[in-house]
Amino acid sequence: MPRTAQSAMLHLIEGNPNNKTKKELHKRLKNEQEMAVSAKNMDAPAWLSIGAKKEFKRIVDLFKGTTVLNEADIAELALYADTISEYKACNTRLKKNGRSLDGKPNPDLRLKMQLGEKIDKYARSLGLTPTARASLAINKEESKAGDDDFE
Repeated sequence: MPRTAQSAMLHLIEGNPNNKTKKELHKRLKNEQEMAVSAKNMDAPAWLSIGAKKEFKRIVDLFKGTTVLNEADIAELALYADTISEYKACNTRLKKNGRSLDGKPNPDLRLKMQLGEKIDKYARSLGLTPTARASLAINKEESKAGDDDFE
């Protein structure tokens, strides 16, 4: 199975495992910088519930001042916030109705597990898990040291 594309800076950090030339990496880095997206208008979509909007704003505030999230990530962040909101609602229904209904497992149990998996997927892709942040931090620290390669 082919690997997903990685940024040029990540190639440098990993020791250039794909053996790209400095010229190729420089061109790729320049192209990535040209494609950078603004993070000025990080507003929650109108379709989100009140609880989901609060989660959306919480995450945006956490990452304010970084380049991790930008306007291109609004849809994925909105899906994450909406899924968190639905997870909380599901959990509330489980606490109210119990884990079984009429002797059968409550359908909210399965839904809660499915939502948990989705939340984990979104969190990893948005850099919201400890391992995702550790990876971002390692890449950020190393990227400053590797900048000399292109000067």
